[in-house]
Amino acid sequence: MKFSKTGHILASAGAAIGVANLVIFPYRVHFFGGSAYVLAFVGFTLLMGIPLMILENALGKRSGTDAIDAFRGPGDGSGWAWIGRLGIVTAIMVASFYLVLAGWTLDYCWHYLTDYEMLAETLAGPAFGAAVTTTSRALLFTGLFTSLVAVIASSGLNPGIERLSKIAMPLLGLLIVFLIISLPVLQPEAVDYGNLLRFDWKTLFVPTAAGELGIIHALGQAFFSLGLGAASMLTFATHTRREENVLVNAQRIVHLDTVVALLGAVLVVPLLGGLGNVHNGPPLVFINLVEVFKSYGGAGHLVGMMFFVLLGIAILTSAVSLLEPALRALTTQRGWSRRMAGLGLGALAFVLAVPVVISCSPSGPGWLTDFAGMGGTDPTMGYFNFLLEWFGSIALLIGTLLLCVYLLRRWGLSGFFDELELGGHTVSVGWRQGLTFAYRYVIPIGIGLLLLAKVVALF
Repeated sequence: MKFSKTGHILASAGAAIGVANLVIFPYRVHFFGGSAYVLAFVGFTLLMGIPLMILENALGKRSGTDAIDAFRGPGDGSGWAWIGRLGIVTAIMVASFYLVLAGWTLDYCWHYLTDYEMLAETLAGPAFGAAVTTTSRALLFTGLFTSLVAVIASSGLNPGIERLSKIAMPLLGLLIVFLIISLPVLQPEAVDYGNLLRFDWKTLFVPTAAGELGIIHALGQAFFSLGLGAASMLTFATHTRREENVLVNAQRIVHLDTVVALLGAVLVVPLLGGLGNVHNGPPLVFINLVEVFKSYGGAGHLVGMMFFVLLGIAILTSAVSLLEPALRALTTQRGWSRRMAGLGLGALAFVLAVPVVISCSPSGPGWLTDFAGMGGTDPTMGYFNFLLEWFGSIALLIGTLLLCVYLLRRWGLSGFFDELELGGHTVSVGWRQGLTFAYRYVIPIGIGLLLLAKVVALF
């Protein structure tokens, strides 16, 4: 069973589009120089994101099976297959905390739908704290969302993933555009576009209190926003026809993801200008934006509901893609049916999510709430933070670096370009030179800088 051309592009874009586009990117634009950060992000995406997306798609298309066999090209044997296994493990571990975030989002959708008075009358901070630390409630909504992901993933490629992508991606775009247009009309004094349009390039190079540089964050955003290194893009490409034009399709996937990130910034960043304490990560949405939406009066109910539905759709498409590498491997390597593999992986993902949920509660065991010393000054979410850092960041970087190593040391650039030209497509001299330079120098140096920054920050 193969994707249609449109289905592959939309499914891959849906895999890439998620929390990074609607939460992390706007936060960093707000703090790291406005449009200067946007320009840096777009530049790094063009320099590194597109070449890596082309590589993952070409590798998956060549294989036509799964992320493990993708590294068993002619004459490769099994010596490189561990790279595919690493990508599959990374995807599953990312899913284990991603689904917890999805559970919080579903919890808020439920509140907006059935109990908006609670949100309207309660400060957003305590409301979010209750959603996160009430373990039984968090497990319930995490389980419900995981069940939805497992059913979609196991339903088959075309009736499941492709249909979801063809419905979810246009709906996601329409919701974002509607909110961008309507919010200034509903509450013009709460929207400040100067916060987005300012071009403060110096802020990119001024260390924060934690020693972070905005320019390094922009570099990392170009990798993380596209979901590279976790075998999802590679696996989706195994479902495409060999004659597909990877050079064109990969660019379209990257451009769709970039456009949604920019729209996310246009939507969220102007709302943050008048706020005193802007949180990083999930609290930006569940605390800051909830308070902003409440200021819209009666319209805040509809606006908040639409935003959390939008976020839920983005998370859903990404979560389905995180199960796909392991699902595809089980069906091709072990002969499992797609339904059995999908439901089994959903159960596994939920089991792995349980300690993540428990780590968010102050009443949880200390070895989880302050796992590896990552629980902060008031130890909670230690295991959540550990997974976010080591699998949602470092493992992805290592995975993308290994892709380049495999290309240069085993597959070879000549074989890679032959794959790109399969089906009568032409790779110009300019593209050959640019991609060669990116894989040999630009991407390894960029990943090296990011890993160095991570090591300094952690130790």
